[in-house]
Amino acid sequence: MARTILNGRPIAGAHAMQKRTLGAMAVAALALFAPLSAVEGQSNTEPAIAQAPRTVNLTAEQRFIIKEIVYKDLNVPRALAGAPESIGDSVPSNVELHDMTAELAKKVPVAKSHKFYVTADAIVLVSPSDRRVADVIK
Repeated sequence: MARTILNGRPIAGAHAMQKRTLGAMAVAALALFAPLSAVEGQSNTEPAIAQAPRTVNLTAEQRFIIKEIVYKDLNVPRALAGAPESIGDSVPSNVELHDMTAELAKKVPVAKSHKFYVTADAIVLVSPSDRRVADVIK
């Protein structure tokens, strides 16, 4: 290591200061790179199945409007127990789909082409072209 010299004389403690600086850098390097080694050591388990993406994007306000109209103004019968409630699931033909009302289509135009059904705890929007769950409003 180079010696620190001031006015032609070595500075007392400069060597100790350099050691402390190197020690601090070593600790910082360990802190930065230790998480990477922990990730590499993880077991190779099967990844969880990702949920299908929504085919209709509703704002919180639009979700609220749909809930208000469907639950308060429409007398829609509930679908049978076991009707799918996961985005991307195929909806069986025995589940009755309902059209969006004119009021719903006017207030939430992004959902007007979809159909829906009601379960015990959700309003399920369905893409009519493939009868797949597009979104679930709880």
